Amino acid sequence: MAPTVSPTALAGGVARPAPPGRDTALDVWRGFALVSIFINHVSGNVLEDWTHKNFGFSDAAELFVLFAGYAAACAYSRRYNSDEGDRFNVSLRVMSRAAGLYTTHLAMVVLGGAVFAWAVLRTGDAGLFNVVALEPLLLDPLQALVSAVTLRYQPGYLNILPLYFVLIAILPLLLWIGRRSLSALLMISAMIYALAGLERINLPSYPMEGGWFFNPLSWQFLFTIGFALGCRREVMGAAMPYHRPAWMLALGFLIFSMVITCFHLAPEAEGVILRDFLLVPEKQYLSIPRLVHVLALAYVVAYSPLQAWALTRPLTHPLAMMGRHSLPIFCTGLVISMTGVTLKQTGHESAGFDIVYVTMGISVQILAAWLLTLAETRRSSRAPAIAGTAALRP
Repeated sequence: MAPTVSPTALAGGVARPAPPGRDTALDVWRGFALVSIFINHVSGNVLEDWTHKNFGFSDAAELFVLFAGYAAACAYSRRYNSDEGDRFNVSLRVMSRAAGLYTTHLAMVVLGGAVFAWAVLRTGDAGLFNVVALEPLLLDPLQALVSAVTLRYQPGYLNILPLYFVLIAILPLLLWIGRRSLSALLMISAMIYALAGLERINLPSYPMEGGWFFNPLSWQFLFTIGFALGCRREVMGAAMPYHRPAWMLALGFLIFSMVITCFHLAPEAEGVILRDFLLVPEKQYLSIPRLVHVLALAYVVAYSPLQAWALTRPLTHPLAMMGRHSLPIFCTGLVISMTGVTLKQTGHESAGFDIVYVTMGISVQILAAWLLTLAETRRSSRAPAIAGTAALRP
């Protein structure tokens, strides 16, 4: 399980103010989310049944977005809100980050297509393209390429980076409104979320109708909540307050969701009004049960021994290093998981293969995170004047 809210030390059940700075616990939990995403992406493997998506309403995607909002506030809000802060330069830096995410997504579309093309060449089975909806690249390549560039075409496994790009692209607006009133920001975000869910408003997609798999108009609310929590810590130096009744209520909801999920007690979708908005399985509009579950999970873990454990992890802990370099590690895991899917689709179906491949994939990601951390450390040692400003990237 994973938290989010803030690096809060527990002392007699009372939250201590959280000082600004590097949030090691956040890095650890982001690393946890990346491991969960990787395991779930190697779909059908025996370890997938043990990730936390099987014990509650939400999964690692919700954690990823909540952490992204929190980390964005930690990275940019203090400078943006300071009297001396150069808000225009901060906004430019954010937009540069968004541009990097956009180009990364396009590169991953090409790389993902190459992985499955390799599998088709190796096996002669063109049906593998159907696994991740790559057939449009074969049937109508011109339209598929144009749609990929405009983010309307999002092959399977490659639909969260477009959402991430949109969320970072709107970050300057969140910073501007949040500087004036976090309450107003949350209210506006909640209204957009509710309108999208109630009226089924989404961005257009290709080739299937129905809109984006992760609807930005809905998922921005979870990102904004994380952003507001990060601003509380970074600008105000305060953690989310602890209230025992609220904590017990959140724990009760987690237990309730675990029972519903484990015993498959969720109601059938047929005939349910606003099922995309109200029922557990629906991700597109970030259904209310999913939203409440991830927030309850965050609150419970943030005031539990798990958070105290995460706070004491060194910066070189494998999960902390993965979380610190979340984007390159996510992309690395994506390539490995898509390769694993092609192998599982072509005869590698044993439990032994699953365990060995997933273990190897996680090890490769840890190695990549260690190399990135080592390179970052060496850069900092050559430039001590900026060592304290190592990027806490959203």
